[in-house]
Amino acid sequence: MTALAGADHVGMPPHSAAFLIFAAVIGAVLGSAVTAIAYRVPRHISWLTGRSACPGCGRVLSAIDLVPVLSFVWARGRCRQCHAPIRWRYPITEIWCAAWSVLLFLRVGLTPNYALLLPWGCLLVALTWIDVDFKLLPDSLTFAGTLLGLGNAILTPHGFHTALFGLLAGSGALWLVAWAYQKARGAEGMGGGDVKLAAMFGVVLGAPLTFLTLMIAALAGSVWGIALMTRGRGDGRTELPFGALLAPAAMVTLLWGETVVGLYLRLFHRA
Repeated sequence: MTALAGADHVGMPPHSAAFLIFAAVIGAVLGSAVTAIAYRVPRHISWLTGRSACPGCGRVLSAIDLVPVLSFVWARGRCRQCHAPIRWRYPITEIWCAAWSVLLFLRVGLTPNYALLLPWGCLLVALTWIDVDFKLLPDSLTFAGTLLGLGNAILTPHGFHTALFGLLAGSGALWLVAWAYQKARGAEGMGGGDVKLAAMFGVVLGAPLTFLTLMIAALAGSVWGIALMTRGRGDGRTELPFGALLAPAAMVTLLWGETVVGLYLRLFHRA
């Protein structure tokens, strides 16, 4: 169903405490990098060069300031120099990526798939925050994520066909929705970045789970939109960052989508 089928677990047992801790640490470190990517890429600042600094006072951060999660706790959520508050997004992102790393390890084991899908998921986290802030999904990140997904497919039996159908299903479905919306209302309802994001997760999930991802994101978007209208902060034309819903939905679907589809098919078969 996904481009993971046939992946063999190797190395330590899946529930080895040592490897779970290792996975969490690696994920948290990548989460720290994700915060830099999410901040710098949409501002056209290189995230590969230059040291991190406090946005308030410009002080270059030292090693003790860069320890994932713990540095935020030690500094009580403030810059040690100017005492400006540090956004909660930073430790949340590090915890999110640590959780992704652990759950992915339990899903695929210590395999080449894990090495490719770990940064794939971290890029989805970065894209989520960028879309929330800028309503933008940078091509550089979605393209990199698609390449990682294709690499994962190559390592999986029949993975290329699964990836191709997933790419066509995700990108094709969103392109048709965008085209129909523009024809019906004469305005752009979905950007090209969403279509490219669908390609990024479609090559990993395959067609069935890609459609499930779209359904989950659409449902979440409906709940979000209704909440905004209930509070008087939006209407039926309010633009939502759909990529910020698609990206987490793709991560959830990779981890548990096959279980959900399996349960649905069993219930459908009994009906």
